[in-house]
Amino acid sequence: MIDFKHLAAAYLVGLCVTAGAFAADVSAVVNWSQKVELGTLVSGVVSHVYVRPGQAVGKGDRLVSLDERGFSSQLGKYEAAYQHAQAALAEARREDARAIELYERTVLSDFERNQAQLALLAARAAAEAARADLVEARLNLERSEILAPFDGVILAVHAAPGQAVVSAWQSQPLVTIADNRAFLAQARIDASQAGRLQQGQSLSASLHGRDLDASVSYVGFEPAGEPGQEPRYELVVEIAAKDNQSLRVGETVTLHLDD
Repeated sequence: MIDFKHLAAAYLVGLCVTAGAFAADVSAVVNWSQKVELGTLVSGVVSHVYVRPGQAVGKGDRLVSLDERGFSSQLGKYEAAYQHAQAALAEARREDARAIELYERTVLSDFERNQAQLALLAARAAAEAARADLVEARLNLERSEILAPFDGVILAVHAAPGQAVVSAWQSQPLVTIADNRAFLAQARIDASQAGRLQQGQSLSASLHGRDLDASVSYVGFEPAGEPGQEPRYELVVEIAAKDNQSLRVGETVTLHLDD
């Protein structure tokens, strides 16, 4: 007589073993996908700080600005110099055209003709130098404020109004920002698992019972473990934050890999 109870139990055990053969859970530690320290490329005095730690910002938002009066003054100076150089260049061109006409009529000597050419070359060089100074002054005015390079969250602020910023040798970090829309999670996997994963492949992940959307960002080609141990390879996945539920760096998520 067939023992259906034992048969059913054996069937359930078989299902569990089969499921275990085709699925593997791997722990991965969460890290930022982007984290940067921002500073100004010019020296000056901080005039405004627009953000505080924990504040969400969008790309292009103003974070910190230096007193712009000195930069605006320099810009006005070089704009005037550029206009003067352009006027001098226009006059040199007219004088050169006049010299050509007189030279062709043999009214002007070779020396005078060469002098007109040299004056034109000098005016062109002066106009180009004035243009370069003007571009640099405009850039310095732009560099006197820090803008958010991407959407994210402010992690730290190291600036206060009245603070002197010296960037002659190295940019001084004033704000730290991180991208909290997408995170990276790092794990170690064996060779067979690494061989089944491809960049861009979708993966399922979970944290505290909450499902997460993940995709493979990088699979290592060299062992990341200690020599003499079973080879383990680095796996980096990108996890998108959704439903306004941001992850935290250092948390451990579970990646559900198909074996």
